[in-house]
Order: sequence, then structure tokens, then C-alpha cells
Amino acid sequence: MTEPAHSARGFVAPRDPTGHGALYGPPPWRFAGHSLTVIARCAATAVRALLPAPLLPWGEPLVRFSVHRLICDLGHGWAWAQAHPEASQLHECVVGIAAQHDGVIGYWDPFLWTDSDAELAVGREMYGWPQRLGTLALTAPHPQRGWATGDLSAGLVSRLGRGVLELQLSVTAPGKLPAPAPPFVGFFVERMLPDPATARVTSELFLAEMREVTIADPWHGPATLALHAAELAPLAPSEVLGGQVNTVAWIKGGARLVARRSEAFPRPVWG
Repeated sequence: MTEPAHSARGFVAPRDPTGHGALYGPPPWRFAGHSLTVIARCAATAVRALLPAPLLPWGEPLVRFSVHRLICDLGHGWAWAQAHPEASQLHECVVGIAAQHDGVIGYWDPFLWTDSDAELAVGREMYGWPQRLGTLALTAPHPQRGWATGDLSAGLVSRLGRGVLELQLSVTAPGKLPAPAPPFVGFFVERMLPDPATARVTSELFLAEMREVTIADPWHGPATLALHAAELAPLAPSEVLGGQVNTVAWIKGGARLVARRSEAFPRPVWG
């Protein structure tokens, strides 16, 4: 068969003859930016209810609420990210639960929001992170002196005109927040693959590991957390352990399959 004169190119859809239409390129993807994280102790029953089998809670029922302001090269390289700020700069909000499986400790993220269509697509398609589109804002450190005692850092997240959550940190002292939490390395993710022909959904649970993680310039202090979205109500904290701001960089690559299952759902009756 003769190849068409203008064959479609690109790692993912939308593909076109130039290859520039695809939302993102192949892994690995490099990230760097600023983060605000608040650690809270939540109801053990609510935490357990959000964990898919075979994951189990790790230690205390701790939940990590983070807002990131990031640069991501989307698999095209750092020079591309620098030349395309309109596509490489993004925000992300992550709700992470400390979890474990077969002696491996990591995070399970039941809720995420982003303001980047490419980040939303790569998160859902490649790994199964439950990304949804939102509007996000994060306080930046002073551009010349950085953070200082007495500063305030706030993270605000909304979706479709409704509030999702708010974080606020009173910057008190340099150093990491002295609260128990797994390292920012391993993440459990579940990719949901619906089949339009059979109304079945195949679920694939993976362990995705971040490489070359670098967390620098941490400052910590007391924090507040307000949850507005209905799906977050069960995670209303019994105690907020505090918060931390820092810079962060990492490389996201492949993942290891942990479990797979298939479920049938009733077909809708069309009117």
C-alpha cells in the first residue's frame, strides 16, 4: 500500500501532517515550579472509602492538599517549554492520600484540577489521574527576596464558577513542615478505559514513579484549609497539621501495572 503524501503525525490526537497538532509529546515530561501544600488529618473512614482495591491506607489518615504553579515541557524538551510559555505554563491542584501496596508507599490522588488542556489530557489518557478543568491561582514569592517570615501564601481553586477549595499558609520559618508524609516519589493511578461497543470499563491500576525529584527553599508554618466542593466534604479535616511552600522539580516517565479488572455497566435507554 502506498503511504499518503501527507500522513498524520504526532504522539497523540489531534494528529495532522505537521505533527504540531498533538496536545503533548512522548515521555518523559519535565516539571519545575512552586508549590503550596497543606497536610491535614481526616476521618479514617472517608480516607479508606476513596482508596481502590488493593490499596490500603498508610499510617495515619493523612491527606495532602497542594496547589502547584508549574512549567512542563510536555515531552518536547526544555527549550520548547521556554519558547512556548502559552502552552508550558500551568497550575494544578492535587488531593493526595498516603497509601500502600505490597510494601510500597505512595500517594493515591482521588481529585485533581488543572487549567491546561494538555496536562488534563496526558494525565487522564496516559496514567488515569482524574484531572478536571478548573481555575487556579497561587501566591508567588517575592521576586527578589523570596519568602520571609510574616508572608502569606494562598491557593485558590474553582471549577465551573463554583469554589473547590482554599489553602492559606502563614509563612513562619525556613525548613520543611515537621509532619509525617510519604516522599513525593511514588503515585498510584487508575486508568479507566470505557468501551463504547460493550458498555464495559477496564480499570488498570499503575504505580508511577517520579525521577530526579528536587524540593528546595522550603518554608513552613500554620495553615488553614477550606473545602467547598461537595465531593470533598467527607475529607473535612479533624486537624490541620500545617503547611509548606517550596520549589519543586521532577521528571515523569513510565509506570508499572499493579492490577487490572473489568466491569459491566447498564446501557442507557435513549429517549
